[in-house]
Parts: sequence; C-alpha cells; structure tokens
Amino acid sequence: MADYESGLPIRTEADGTDERVHVKIVDGTNPSVNQTTVDNDKNLHVELHGDDEGNTDRVVALSEKGNVALDGVQDVSTNTNPSSSALIAHDRNGISTNRTHQDKRVTAILGETNTVCLDIALHDESGQNYDANNPLPVALEESEGNEINDFQVSASVAKNTIVNHDYVVTAGKTLVGDQIWASASGKIKVEVQVETGVGTGIYNSAFVAFNSTANPNIEIPVLKRLKVIAGVNVRIVIKNLDNQPQDVYSTLTAIEK
Repeated sequence: MADYESGLPIRTEADGTDERVHVKIVDGTNPSVNQTTVDNDKNLHVELHGDDEGNTDRVVALSEKGNVALDGVQDVSTNTNPSSSALIAHDRNGISTNRTHQDKRVTAILGETNTVCLDIALHDESGQNYDANNPLPVALEESEGNEINDFQVSASVAKNTIVNHDYVVTAGKTLVGDQIWASASGKIKVEVQVETGVGTGIYNSAFVAFNSTANPNIEIPVLKRLKVIAGVNVRIVIKNLDNQPQDVYSTLTAIEK
C-alpha cells in the first residue's frame, strides 16, 4: 500500500504549560528587521497602503482622530478620482429620506472674492415656479443700518448766492443714498456733489436740478445709486436764482451701515 501522508501539530514550550504557538508577521525578504509589533494596549500596528490611479503605492492617511481622511475635491494632478464626499441631496418623495432616495448631486460655481456659490432654484413649498400666476410673497421691513434724515435751512440767501449743505459720512460706515429734497419759495438750482476722498476738498458732481414756479420743490430720488465711504463729504449746493433774498431748505435722506 502507498505511504500515508499525515501531518503533526506544532507546539512551543516557550510559553509555559499551555504550549501556545507564537506567530510573527514579517517581511519575507528581511524577516529579522521588518516585523509587525503589538503595543501595551494589545493593538497590532499596521500601515495601510494602496495603489492610486497610476498604480503608484500610497500610504492611507488618517486624521488626528484616527478617521480615514477623505478628499472629495478633484484635482487633475493629485486627486483625479476624488472621494464621493460632496453634498448629496435626497429626492423629495413625501414619505422618507432614506438612502434609496439619496441620489441628487448639488452643483456650484466659483463666485467673487474666493467664494463658492451653490446653484439653487427658488420655488414654493410645492416645488412650483414663482411667476405672474404664483408670485413670491414679500414683507417690507425697516432698512438695515442707521436711517439718516439730515435737514438744513439757510435763511435769507441773497440773489445769486450759493450755500452748501454738507454731510460727512460717519466713521466705520458706508452711506447709501436714498433721495435729496430741496425747496424754496422762489427759483433755485440744486447740485449734488461727492468728495473724491476723505478731506480732499475736491468734488465730483452727481446730479443737477432746477425748480420752477409751478414746481417749487426738487426731489432727486436716484441718489441710492451712490455709495459713499466713511469720512467723505456729501454736499448739496443750492444757488438762489430768484431776484431777492429767500430761505432755502434741503434734506439728505440715506442709510448708513
């Protein structure tokens, strides 16, 4: 009969009476040097490796908490196959938001001053577009910032004489104009000027208006297109075009924020 191929168990006497076998995980090329270790907490120390998209060996990175560090930002050189860790939206099905409905990728675009802007579509709670038949409800509130209502009266301004109504923007604020109002019983010319910088004393004209006998009041409602920085002077220049002295009145209405 043929020889019987049998196997014998292995054992060691180095561990005492129970004769347990000690196994070392080593490098086959240099086993005496490259060995895994177990620390005092009985944790096996293992360094995880893997191949990247170009089959280059890479070490798996961990965070300070021991979590696997995921990089979801695609880079053509260093991260061509990013982790799918981007913002994922759930399909609105009216029943649940479990994983089977987690199938909507959110898109974005680079904005100004190093911002990233998510793409959104504004709809009502039923998902309907806002349009002429489904208008967006709007509630009006007070303006953000400090409301400025700067009034000046100049008494007995002589014929062909100019008076200035100056307003210096408060420190740390930006003025957003709303309107200029000027009035007189006779004819006047009103010019709105803005200083070119803090304390320069040089002005650029922004608006000019005249009143008339039929319309003695001057309203300039488009000043909100101007934004004036802190410390800069806004000047309302009023010239008496009537044939005798008269009182002139002016008001600057704006928001500082």
